[in-house]
Amino acid sequence: MRATLHQAGTVALSELLQYEVPALDQHQVPCPGGHHAQYQGLRSKPVLTVVGPARISRPYYLCWQCHQGQFPADVELDVMDTEVSPGVRRMLAVVGAEMPFDHGRKQMKVLAGLEVTTKSVERTAETIGGDIAQGEQEQIQRAVQLDLPIVVGEAIPILGVQMDGTGIPVVKKETVGRQGKTEGQPAHTREVKLGCVFTQTTDPKGLPIRDPGSTTYTGAIETAEEFGKRIYLEAWKRGWSRAETKVIIGDGAEWIWNLAEQHFPGAVQIVDLYISRQPAPVGVGSQVVSQ
Repeated sequence: MRATLHQAGTVALSELLQYEVPALDQHQVPCPGGHHAQYQGLRSKPVLTVVGPARISRPYYLCWQCHQGQFPADVELDVMDTEVSPGVRRMLAVVGAEMPFDHGRKQMKVLAGLEVTTKSVERTAETIGGDIAQGEQEQIQRAVQLDLPIVVGEAIPILGVQMDGTGIPVVKKETVGRQGKTEGQPAHTREVKLGCVFTQTTDPKGLPIRDPGSTTYTGAIETAEEFGKRIYLEAWKRGWSRAETKVIIGDGAEWIWNLAEQHFPGAVQIVDLYISRQPAPVGVGSQVVSQ
């Protein structure tokens, strides 16, 4: 039944994607080089959609001066330089972010009945991930420049920020030129900075309870300076400016307390009891509490 419905859907969709020859007054469109591109005819290409493979036939324009061709319909339908529809790209991004790429390929077949390659899952997930990362960087820069809107709402009794770092295995090209933990040995891991911003949720008796919606997680393989801006942005989104009590939690790593002083001055600094007993310094002015 699903296969039949998909087949009917692709036939209907392909019919909708057959553009007509443009009218005479539409045989010319502006080109990026400042000239004009002339209509050359209808050209088709396959497009994988959420109901299966379809074909689109659309007008093609070519500028004879700068030799640049263009398909305005591809821009309109968001399939420029790709044969995968926006709906399928969203699906590929979801499976690519949640599981190994080849497993994601298999899940696309089982759940959506779509045949895709492992490479297409990888390429789409990385492209959309890059777009998301670019958007995050733009927000981070706004946060650094104090150009963020004030988050209005009720006061927050306690808002916490927790930071840590851990090594993760990576491919060799990611460690080229990096010193390993053993002198003279190359690095086999990269450190990923991890953080969460959370509000304390309690039951009617005032006891803390687990509430997944009260926590925001973030992380990236980047320098401490870059991560400080990232975690500051997340804290701001959660209502840092409305928090009555602000808390920073971390281990004895110096970079954590440097970020605490730089981005969260005046916050209560907490180090767990186990770390506080180690010979390494745990930060000036930190409160020592049990984990």
